[in-house]
Amino acid sequence: MTARPRARPFLLAALVLAVAFVATYLLFVRTYVGQIVDERAFIGASDQHAFVHRLSGAILGNAAFLAIGGGVLLTVLIGGVTRRPKHIVVALASGVIAVIIAELSKYVFLSRAVTGATDIFNNSFPSGHATVAAAAGFAVFLVSKPRWRPLAAVLGGGFAMLVGILAVISQWHRPSDVVAAFMLVGVCGSLGGAVLVAWRVPAAMPPAGPLRPLWWIAGISAAISLVCFVLIYLTVQDHGRHLQIAYLGGGTAILALGSGLAAAGNRLFCRLS
Repeated sequence: MTARPRARPFLLAALVLAVAFVATYLLFVRTYVGQIVDERAFIGASDQHAFVHRLSGAILGNAAFLAIGGGVLLTVLIGGVTRRPKHIVVALASGVIAVIIAELSKYVFLSRAVTGATDIFNNSFPSGHATVAAAAGFAVFLVSKPRWRPLAAVLGGGFAMLVGILAVISQWHRPSDVVAAFMLVGVCGSLGGAVLVAWRVPAAMPPAGPLRPLWWIAGISAAISLVCFVLIYLTVQDHGRHLQIAYLGGGTAILALGSGLAAAGNRLFCRLS
């Protein structure tokens, strides 16, 4: 007999991601060193072929509409076919709350410190586009049947990571903006899972399978990002150096967190119907 899901793991995941969100903001938006790391990755991403920039801009220009329209449509359609009205409500509510918090954080509550690391002082933390993309992916993941959730996690996570990396290439956002967006959606999604447990959604039978390849991708990407971060930290006073290394570190950080959250989310929700 499958054990009933408990709310504690969901609440713990939300707490961990909320703390990580705050820590990311304090490091990369409020400190000189963090801004240097982020800024070098941002500048390094700009050194792309003109075709890449045009393609990136074209995709991003439609990504929000695709995520919102397609995400809502798929969520309602899949949830309706599988007869999961509670899942639909929680999925859409989690996404809407995440997007609202992202926009309020960026334009009202959070500010970018003037440290001398950059001349750009407008806050861009967190990324709205990455938040919308990740929220859409999560919504479709949540309303899917347990046996299809691993596939939904891979596809939704892949879409969110693509949007996030393209946002950096197009010079719309810094890597930390994208990483924070994923964390924010993770917080809201985890709280949504706790709501479903409280709503007495039945246990999955059988539970969803693991996503081991995503854990490997997350681990390798995190290791590469850490090495890049250390190198930039050690050369923090050498302005304009190692831009491509910083870009690699920022890109792999997005890949690491996106893959890790997709795998962890699949594991967290595996016993929830």
